[in-house]
Amino acid sequence: MKTLKMLSALAGLLLVAVSSEAVVNIQNVGAGARSQALGNSFVAVADNSDAVFENPAGLGLIAKKQLAYTNVSLFFGGIEGDDLGQHVLSYVQPLGSKLGLGLGYERIGSELMSENGAFLSLSYKISKALNIGLSAKYLFWSVGDIPADNGRADPLSNQTAGNVGVDLGVMWKTPFKGAQFGLLLKNLNQPNVAYGTVPGDGDAGKLPMDVHAGVAYQLNAQSLVSVQYVLRDMSGTSDSRLVVGGETELAGDLMLRAGGSKVFEEDATGDLNAGLGYKWNKVWFDYAYHIPLDLTETNGAHRFSFAYDF
Repeated sequence: MKTLKMLSALAGLLLVAVSSEAVVNIQNVGAGARSQALGNSFVAVADNSDAVFENPAGLGLIAKKQLAYTNVSLFFGGIEGDDLGQHVLSYVQPLGSKLGLGLGYERIGSELMSENGAFLSLSYKISKALNIGLSAKYLFWSVGDIPADNGRADPLSNQTAGNVGVDLGVMWKTPFKGAQFGLLLKNLNQPNVAYGTVPGDGDAGKLPMDVHAGVAYQLNAQSLVSVQYVLRDMSGTSDSRLVVGGETELAGDLMLRAGGSKVFEEDATGDLNAGLGYKWNKVWFDYAYHIPLDLTETNGAHRFSFAYDF
């Protein structure tokens, strides 16, 4: 039964992840609630602690220290008695006038298995309009004890593996007032996070490099729109998608957000997202709901984020 339980958990992880071809999919699930509510069209925004995961160049836009935590409830009916969820923790701070530092950790999984990432990010301000950023990350996964089935040991039982990956980001304030361009090259070194754990297949855990490029436009002090194009796997064997998101102030410090994506792949649609945000003194409260249109049986995900500026 535990073997069945493990397979169900694995299926759940693959369902909520965007790309099922990689062993570790955690980076494609999303980070904080604000970026998720915008459909993860955040590469050209990246002005809070989510910059660690979405575009490290955005750290140069953050003027204060910020500590943030995100909790995600993933609803998938195929898992019983297992605690499937996601946790994201991040910290950012400026280092003088040109440098920005970010630390992050994220975990998605259950009691039986998990996928994890630990991030160290730095940004450097080249000019008033241009920032570059670099993230070094350790991506790893682990599986607990799976009892032998008919006398045969499960090859995944008590396995763990990982590798170091690199992300490169760019943030450019364009000459057009209110318009900002963002670029992220994710998994620049194409790390193999499962090397040696799959007999006969040395590339089983090799993560492809993804390209995220987008433009954010600040319509006014209360409203913003963002458009982003994502190409997963530069070899062209995976999907590409167009993501659009926006936010506007309803009243006071209450924000309304929405976003969605269109996947350019056969038999695929995309997803929809919506959320709210509220700032009280130095504390940010954000909520997002995500539903993949092709996997409605997952019942979507509720994402709650709390951040503190100091």
